[in-house]
Amino acid sequence: MADVYRVHCPIVLACDQGYAMPLATALRSIVEANRSAWPLQFHVLIDKFSESMREKVSASLPKGSASIRWVTVDLEAFRDFGTLDYISAMTYARFLIPRIFPDTVSRVLYLDADILVLNDLSELWETNLEGAVLGAVLDGLDPQLKSDRPGLEEIPRVCSYFNAGVLLIDLQRWRKEGVSERALAYLRKHPLSPYADQDALNVVCDARWKQLDRRWNFQEHYRKRLAGTPPAERPGIVHFVTSSKPWKVTSLSVNAAFYNSFRSRTGFARSRRDAVWEVLQGVWYRLRREMNRYLAYIRPSPPVSGYSRASGDEAGKKPGRGATQALGNQPVSSPLGTD
Repeated sequence: MADVYRVHCPIVLACDQGYAMPLATALRSIVEANRSAWPLQFHVLIDKFSESMREKVSASLPKGSASIRWVTVDLEAFRDFGTLDYISAMTYARFLIPRIFPDTVSRVLYLDADILVLNDLSELWETNLEGAVLGAVLDGLDPQLKSDRPGLEEIPRVCSYFNAGVLLIDLQRWRKEGVSERALAYLRKHPLSPYADQDALNVVCDARWKQLDRRWNFQEHYRKRLAGTPPAERPGIVHFVTSSKPWKVTSLSVNAAFYNSFRSRTGFARSRRDAVWEVLQGVWYRLRREMNRYLAYIRPSPPVSGYSRASGDEAGKKPGRGATQALGNQPVSSPLGTD
């Protein structure tokens, strides 16, 4: 079985041109961690992605490491569905995956583009789904949902809530159970569901998915410094959930340099000038952050009776999809689509 999946398990990603750099970086990390499976099969669902940019992404990979099939998709069917401000409508493209493969393809591995693959994927590919529609990892929101934390009321309640950024999909069961069609039906009834396609998939696949080890969708990137972690102890897939991305200077990510080590081996490597400018920006943002912390420390807080951080006005705020927020003293790691 291992040899079959190493050769024939397609890897699917989806993004628009605005995510060309993260896409190239993700693909580069995948081929470097899976040399024994070359050539890999990538199927990239795209919208408004120029030919020159496709060539730049393709040229970011070592010769002979992979083939890339570019599939232009029509997003018209999703135009009435909402996403959070920084989430691209391409997040809905995963519903179209069954349409781009013949019935002879039994499973695919879907990955969001904001990931790095650090280990061989054969163990993941070979996972026995035991009759489940898909395999996934619990989302960081799952504990908060199960404890009924205020502010999360609009997220659908399911047995366990998974993150849709890494999905090992049984295509035959997906088609047989009409997952895409039922998910779209849910979204028509709930067009503003906070986490959109992820909410819909959780509802449709409730108790019909297999939980994978968290190392296949490691979401705590904002507090774990990967560069200092021995390679043998690193997760298989790091998923940069939330709007705090390691390539964004404003995120002050502890993994910015680690991510850039992969990016630097693609056609999207930063110029020396850009690198210097980003260092200066980083210094400024860190100074500003520390100053704000200092000012908050020295300012006396007015006495408040019977008020918790998650009550009052705060309770009415939705945790942004892709925004790390604190509910009480616990960070909320919320899911990310393709942006």
